[in-house]
Parts: sequence; structure tokens; C-alpha cells
Amino acid sequence: MAKKKLKKNDTLTSNYNTANAFLNYYLVLMFSVFPLYYSNKYSHIRHDKLNVFLLLSCVLTIAEIIIGLVLLNERRRSGIASEKKWYQTLSVTDCAFASLILLYIISTLFSAFPGESFSGEIGRNNGLFLFIVYFFVYIIASRLFVFKEYVFIVPAAVCAIVFTLCVLNYFYIDPLGMLVGYSAKTAEDFTSTIGNKNLMSAFCCIMVPLFLVFYLNHKNTVLRYVYLGLTGLGFAALLCSDSEGGFLGIIPLLAVLLLYYSRSVKKLGMLFTATSVMLVFAKLVRLFSLAMGDKEKGFGALQKFFIYSDKSYLLLGACVVLAAALLIISRKGDKTLPKAVPIALGVVYALALAGMIALFAHYTFADTSSKLNSLTKFFRFNEKWGTHRGYMWIKSWEIFLTSGVKNMLIGWGPDTFFKAFEPYFAELNEKFANTSTNCAHNEFLNYLVTGGVLGLAAYCATFGSAIVRAFKKAKENYLALAFIAPVVCYLFQSTVNIATPITTPLLFLFLGLAEGICRKSKTED
Repeated sequence: MAKKKLKKNDTLTSNYNTANAFLNYYLVLMFSVFPLYYSNKYSHIRHDKLNVFLLLSCVLTIAEIIIGLVLLNERRRSGIASEKKWYQTLSVTDCAFASLILLYIISTLFSAFPGESFSGEIGRNNGLFLFIVYFFVYIIASRLFVFKEYVFIVPAAVCAIVFTLCVLNYFYIDPLGMLVGYSAKTAEDFTSTIGNKNLMSAFCCIMVPLFLVFYLNHKNTVLRYVYLGLTGLGFAALLCSDSEGGFLGIIPLLAVLLLYYSRSVKKLGMLFTATSVMLVFAKLVRLFSLAMGDKEKGFGALQKFFIYSDKSYLLLGACVVLAAALLIISRKGDKTLPKAVPIALGVVYALALAGMIALFAHYTFADTSSKLNSLTKFFRFNEKWGTHRGYMWIKSWEIFLTSGVKNMLIGWGPDTFFKAFEPYFAELNEKFANTSTNCAHNEFLNYLVTGGVLGLAAYCATFGSAIVRAFKKAKENYLALAFIAPVVCYLFQSTVNIATPITTPLLFLFLGLAEGICRKSKTED
């Protein structure tokens, strides 16, 4: 009997079935239990998050395999054939990610430390095993995701808690007792239920862009303003995480969104409204600081600008005026600005980037002695740059160049940076009083050393192709932009940060969700 073609309205491939529902339940748990769970304050928090992610992801994978086998059996019994073979549906992102996993398998097999490379136990647990789990989660999310509003109301509620805890902790208010028994240094570095300030900053860089794009595009007025409020609260949490890396994520993202929406008067007005709300929340942090008698952990230069500086009021005023003017103009319908606007904006960006490169080159190579203030110090790169990240970056590059052809191509093995950097531990301790390190504090450099140039190329191809696909799809479905914005923001901040099971699982989860939207046809949207 001839097999009949599978139709779009067929029960077996309906827009929402058991497999889709199971994925959404998984997402709810990842957006609720995962950020909030801890077992013993901060002492095991990385392993707490890792165990939750692995448990949920393994249950998801097993359940979806069983459901898939049942559906496949039903298809065979019904004589229904798919229109395409599985390999005909692969995207560039799928192939790049699969290549990354294959390269990591090869890297592990040829590593001098295969056991550690597989488990990642000498690093941050980002070994081959965890990347395989990331790949399964990506595949499931990219094939089975169907948007349901409740899935994203959950992270809104949970992030309100996480963001608020971050702000309270910064002023030594500790409702969960997370900081009790720790040293003053630990209390300054750790916050909320996430971990140290760099990880909290990375978490903000994942969730704030999601809420911002939802605000810009959501049709439900109440939810839109809920997401606007969370954007502001998330920015306050970012300020109170006191990590400059977060600004490397948020500010470029705002610039990207400004360029993306530069021809829409209404969207520009809403974007400036969101920026105004973020700046208002910075001033609310200042008011809260006054109420607490300014008893806080101490803000960095950028944080002080937004919270304390009078100049930030000028920035706030300009954003409010622009937002009001643009929204008034668009009251009778959105207006489309000429193509010259994004072109001009692109020129401004290029000039600004050129100026920053010039300053960086000047203070790094020409003027190495003049005293710089707390903001301009970022333009002088040396071993002390970025809490001695400069030293680790310089040595990481040396390790790559001197590690031999094999390691240059496929790396030392996933998450084995500790072993690669071991010869420099004595010098690191002598110069900066750090006895060891297991990461480069730059994810791209870290992947270059541990995965080689081929591994890094596959990693960049995975995310680069996903970003291109999502921005193209966003013209039809704003969810593509909502899910890729966290990825873009995370990648920017990852240039000064580390990959851990506390935040990186969310990166790959959103990668899968963005790919899932890109795979849908226009009619399915």
C-alpha cells in the first residue's frame, strides 16, 4: 500500500501535541526551579545548578525519545510518510553545532586528559558530556517548541524575585540568609540565588533582553508593561551585580536594537521609553541607597555614573523627550523613516568604534605612563587590565601559539584550561596573589585553548549562523528576535566572563528556541 503524505492538519503533527507540551513543562522548570534552587547557600551552587539542569534535561530527552518512538510507530502503522528525510531539514546552525560536538569528541579522545576533558571536573564542568547535553536540548527545543504565554510568565515572576534579591543583597539585606557565615569578601562577591557578581551579570544579560523585546512587540498591554518594569528592575540588578562585563552585553544590545528599529518611529519611541525606565530604576537605586544610609558594597565607575552622576539626568531627560516626541508622532499610525537613517546610524557606530580603537591603541602603545581615571583606564591594555584579565589573555594566547599543531587545531580538550595554564601558576601567584585559575575569563579565548582553532570556528559558526537566521526571521515573527537577543547579549559579555552551568545552559536553551522559530513556516507562525 502506498504511503500517504503527512499533511499540516494531521493529528500526528498537530501544532501542539504531547511532545510540544513536555518541552514547555521543561522550560517552565528551567525558568523557575533552575534560577532559584540552592542546597547549601553558595558553597555548592554551581553543582546545584548543574544537577538540576542535568536531571531536567535527561528526563526531557528520555521522555521525548519515548514519545517520538510512539509517534513514529503510529506513522508506520498508518502508512504516513514524512515529506522530507531528516537530513534534508538540517540548517547551517544544526550542522555547525554537530561539527562542534564531533570536534569535541575528537579533542577528548586525543587529549592528554581524556577523563577530565569528558567531565570538565578540573574546570567549570563544561566538558564534553555537558556539551552533548546542550546539543540534545538544542535539538529538542529547535524541533518541538510551540509558543505558549504561560511559559514566559514564569520567568517574569522568578526574575522579579532574583533581581530584587540582587538589589537587596547589595545593601546587605539578606532575606534568605544566603550570606550568613561567609567572609566579608565573599559577601561582596556573591548575590541572589545565582552566584558571584560576574554570573549574576551574565544572568541579567540573558533575561533582560528577553523582557525588553517582549515589551517592544507584545500585543497584550498589561503584559507589555510588566515586561517593561522587569527590564528596568533587571537593569537595577545589573548595576547591583557590580560587574562591568554586563555593560559589554547590554549597551551593544541597545545599539543593535536601535539600528534594527531605526526606521520605525513607534518602535524607536518604545525603545527610548524602555531606556528611560532603565535609567529611572538606576535613580531608584540611588533613593534606596539613601534610605539605607548609603550602606552598600561599593559601586564601580560605570555604576556610579548611572546611579549618582548628575550627568545621567541629562541622559535620562534626553531619552524621555525623544520617547515622548516619537510616540506622539506615531499616535495616528507608525511612520517609516527613510533608509538614510540606519545608514547614518551605521556611520556613527563606525566612527565611535574607530574612536575607541584609536584610544585603545594610543593608551596601550603610545602613552603608557599618563594617569587614567576610572573610566578611561579600560583603554590601556596590560597585564593588570580588568582585574588582571590582561595577564590571563596574554598567556592564553602564548599557550595557543606554543602548544603544537595538534593542540592548535583541536585544543587541549574541553574545559582543561587548568592543565594548559598550570606552568604559569607560580607567576600568577607572585604577581596577583592567585594560586591558580581554570578559565581564561574570556570564553572565546578559553574555547581557542581547549577546543583549538577548529573548535572555536565551529562554536562561532553555530552562533553566527543562528544570529543571521533569527534576524531575518524576526521580520515575520518577533519571537526570533526575543530569543536571539539574549544570545547576542550573552556573547558580548562573554568576552570578559566565564562559561558555567549556572548561566550557559540558558544560552544554549535560547539558541534552540531561536532556531525553533526560524524553522517554522510563515503559515505556522
